[in-house]
Amino acid sequence: MLPDVARRVLTTCGIIVFGLNLAACNTTKATIDTTVNFFSSTTPNDLFTVDGLVKQEQKINLFAGVAYENLRQEAAAGSGQYVTSLATLYGVPEANHGAFGKVLQQRHAELFATDLVQDNRAHLRMVSVLNRVMNQEASLLH
Repeated sequence: MLPDVARRVLTTCGIIVFGLNLAACNTTKATIDTTVNFFSSTTPNDLFTVDGLVKQEQKINLFAGVAYENLRQEAAAGSGQYVTSLATLYGVPEANHGAFGKVLQQRHAELFATDLVQDNRAHLRMVSVLNRVMNQEASLLH
């Protein structure tokens, strides 16, 4: 069995590879910079639960960073595979994915206020706004 730290590092690398594969079509320098900045500014203990699993909020942050431009485009349309994936990460039941997409579309300007190239923390700002929106739209989670 691998030591705890080695297992965490391997898990983190796996998440990065998975995230980059999801966004392979639109992987840009900004996306790579965001991923690097995310992991260089996050201590391993902030990423994992005591069981060694990646914390849900960190999964959302990583996904948002890797898929930010795709999310921005699909949120403007109100649907798409990245919007569906984000809804799933937030725990939105499948029956409410359409409503979730509509909320992203209606709040698009607020959620995607900055470009990732101009602000490498734009994805974290988007997640922060979306967390507030999800608290207001609690019916999406039922």
